[in-house]
Amino acid sequence: MRVPLFGIQQPVEFLVDTGADTSALMPRDSARLGIPFTQLARGPGSVGIGGPSNEYVARAAISFLDSDGRIHSYLLDLAIVGAGPGVDVLPSLLGRDILNRWRMVYDPSIDELSFEVHTADRTLAPRPPGR
Repeated sequence: MRVPLFGIQQPVEFLVDTGADTSALMPRDSARLGIPFTQLARGPGSVGIGGPSNEYVARAAISFLDSDGRIHSYLLDLAIVGAGPGVDVLPSLLGRDILNRWRMVYDPSIDELSFEVHTADRTLAPRPPGR
C-alpha cells in the first residue's frame, strides 16, 4: 500500500469484507505505518465498526501481486479509522471499492477463497526471467 502524501509505502494485510463499501486502514496498521492524523482530512462521519470511531481520508494506492506475477493497482480515497473502543485490534478491511472489480469464488469443501481481477487502475506485466 502507498500513501504518497506521507511518503508511505509498506505492506498491509487486509481482511476481505464484502459488507464494507470502502477499504479501510484500521488503527493498528495506521500506527505501525506512522500515519499523521493531524494532517488528514476528516471523512464524512464516523465508522460503525465495533463502535463509533472517527474516519479520515487520504488518497492511496493499494496493489496486489497475482499468481502470474502481474501487479494490479487501485487508486482510491482510503478510509483511515481513528483509534476508538473496539477498533484498535481489528484488521484493515478490503471493501467493495476493490472487490467489485474482481471475481471472487469461495469453495468451503477445500477451504479456499480465490480472486480473479477483472479491472484495475493499472496493471504491470511480470518481469522477464533474468532481469
